[in-house]
Amino acid sequence: MIRDNPATTITIGWELVSGSNPMIYYGTTDYGQDANKYTNQAYPQRTVHAKDMHNHFVRLSKLRPNTVYYFVIKDSESTSQRFSFRTLPDDHQSRLSIIGGGDSRNHKTARRNANKIVAKIRPHFVLFAGDMTGGDSSREWQEWLDDWQLTIGDDGRMTAVIAARGNHERSDVSIVDMFDVPHPTVFYGITCARGLFRIMTLNSMQQSNAEQLQWLENDLKKSQKVAWRMVQYHHPIRPHTKRKHEQEYMRRYWAPLFYKYGVQLALECDTHMSKITWPVRATNDKSEVGYDEGFVRDPKGTIFMGEGGWGAPLRDADDAKKWTRAIGSFNQVKWMMVDLHKVELRTIKTENADKVGTLTDNNRFFLPENIDLWEVSGNDEVIVYNEKAPTFVPEEAQILMEIKELDARFLESQVYLEWKSVNEIPRAKFKIQVSTNKLFWNTITILPSAGPTASKKHTYSYIDKTERRGGKYFYRVVVTDRAGKELLLEVVEVRTLGKQSLENLTASIGEGQLKVPLDLTEESNVTLELFDINRNPVFVRTFSAEKGYQVLPLSISHLPVGNYLLELSINGKLQRKSVIINP
Repeated sequence: MIRDNPATTITIGWELVSGSNPMIYYGTTDYGQDANKYTNQAYPQRTVHAKDMHNHFVRLSKLRPNTVYYFVIKDSESTSQRFSFRTLPDDHQSRLSIIGGGDSRNHKTARRNANKIVAKIRPHFVLFAGDMTGGDSSREWQEWLDDWQLTIGDDGRMTAVIAARGNHERSDVSIVDMFDVPHPTVFYGITCARGLFRIMTLNSMQQSNAEQLQWLENDLKKSQKVAWRMVQYHHPIRPHTKRKHEQEYMRRYWAPLFYKYGVQLALECDTHMSKITWPVRATNDKSEVGYDEGFVRDPKGTIFMGEGGWGAPLRDADDAKKWTRAIGSFNQVKWMMVDLHKVELRTIKTENADKVGTLTDNNRFFLPENIDLWEVSGNDEVIVYNEKAPTFVPEEAQILMEIKELDARFLESQVYLEWKSVNEIPRAKFKIQVSTNKLFWNTITILPSAGPTASKKHTYSYIDKTERRGGKYFYRVVVTDRAGKELLLEVVEVRTLGKQSLENLTASIGEGQLKVPLDLTEESNVTLELFDINRNPVFVRTFSAEKGYQVLPLSISHLPVGNYLLELSINGKLQRKSVIINP
């Protein structure tokens, strides 16, 4: 999911079916399913029980723009397949491929076909304007998510989604708990490619003249430097089937702002058919030429597209307006190619998804083989030109505060922390926290930052004098702004030394095995870690051991002769044994 700057952040969600202690391992090099080789790790920032699922969300940040990241999810029981995603470019001169649609609630074949189209088109992201399921039930959501796996490419590439709420989602909570959207009432904005494109997700199930209206106007005012402004929401203001009601309040309150602040595109859903309009503006003057149901054509107006068709019962396209460009009744999604000067808008008929060719990152702006496009006035595309393009001023590059070179050392029962920061913001603070499992963090102190100065890099240190038993600890430095909002964090691991066990172990390379005795009073979770004299891990094994006495054989034939340290963790309690390996 996208909930923040898509050039440097992404959110990954999954259902934890069984196991414990899940973590994402990720990086820019593909190591397949070998989790330990990935350079970065992240625990879930949010977990929620919803729809009979235990949903986990990791919000990754400080990513590189326009970069492929590979990742696996690993817990106490298993490792997922290797997936990947690509961050968006951070350049207004770039080009974006976007798929938009909605209404996938109960026609499974049509839904699966549209999902397959996503995998084959390989867009930068998907706009999904509501009505994922029919009844918002646990079973339906689990089936929907199962089908959503078809949007994943054969190479493991995932496509991010920006979700809106429909009328078949019984509450805003459904969207929040399934997609971790950044606002509890599901209206929010995302800017892409440093001011090239901004999508504002609105909630047509909330009042159109209350808090949401104020947010919309404020957001539009702040977005005037963005080249393309687009909105998505579920209920169409003027449905193009007679079986649906008009949304007069949305026309009265939202549509004038669309025109006033230059919203060029709007994605609507709900009626389960296809439409595209000419650019229009709202008006109450019935004497204007071409007036129909509160709108007239205007070259500076908004193009409305929609209206669903991702997998719901089709309705008749029987309510065209004077300003309607084309309507039809078929399963479809919208496909937009966006650059600074124009948007190429196409409608993909999804019935033949299995026959459509597959695109890659290198040719994602080509038409794949056998794609079935809807013809509008004899053309398979509608081109929208940007009048502001010649005078467009891109957003300034955002200079982010960063923590660098965080280090922790254990010396004489104390932990010494050091770190540097760059591009500091005014009145920021550092929260120093410690954890034994990266899940539960205890704040041990809060320090002020130096703030912006001529020297953009500052060095900090802190000594944790708390007595720490032997074991593994995680320290993190969290940056907060003046309001206390957490902006970024860095984590470092430190191992403290406990009392060495008097029972040493010896083995010989010739025998090929190190035998570790265990005498357990109950079934236990056991972790064995063997380190060389430089504390480099040379062997790690985690397993569930039965009650009673047993001897665990560890293969050592590949190790050089020397002294080693064995750390033995039984249900979280750590023991240490020195190990000598002879010839």
